Amino acid sequence: MKRSALALAAFSILNIAWLFAQTPSIPTAPSSIVAPDSSSSNIPIFQFQIRTAFTLTPGMVAAIQSASPGSLGSKAGQGESIDKANSPNWEDKVVREVSLASPLGIKIENDRLTAIIVFMPIELVKKDITMLVQNHIYMRSPDNSIQLNTSVHTVRIPVDSVFYYYPLGGDSKQGAPMVIEILVNSK
Repeated sequence: MKRSALALAAFSILNIAWLFAQTPSIPTAPSSIVAPDSSSSNIPIFQFQIRTAFTLTPGMVAAIQSASPGSLGSKAGQGESIDKANSPNWEDKVVREVSLASPLGIKIENDRLTAIIVFMPIELVKKDITMLVQNHIYMRSPDNSIQLNTSVHTVRIPVDSVFYYYPLGGDSKQGAPMVIEILVNSK
């Protein structure tokens, strides 16, 4: 049992080390946009605009959810404006362009949490993108132990719309420890 736990931990560390080498940290200043390769003009290119907020109050979560009807921790909406009094304190956005089946990794940190999230657009059907989302979340407990939570799932969102992703969960009664706002545009 201990060997399998050690092997899993070693695999996770190697996987995370690879991601750290490729993932931009959030918050950062907006970075330059990478020009797509002209030889692959038939492959769709998507522009991701990403912002994060930590520790959302129940009112903030309710405002986001009411402005963007959706379900289950991930909210897709049409970019309607959110009440300024209830809007979260967002960090600067990060802008990246990726092609279909190319990963976009981000790393979000604070004093008790490190979240590494990889979004990969895997399918474009009409104006909807199916994305594979992989989370690696490390949280420090009050007793200074570290907990690891990983997950892989798919999410379908409309192109040219705002998408709210809650990697740690969130609801309008308890709030949310973190939310990621993503605007995906087709290029």
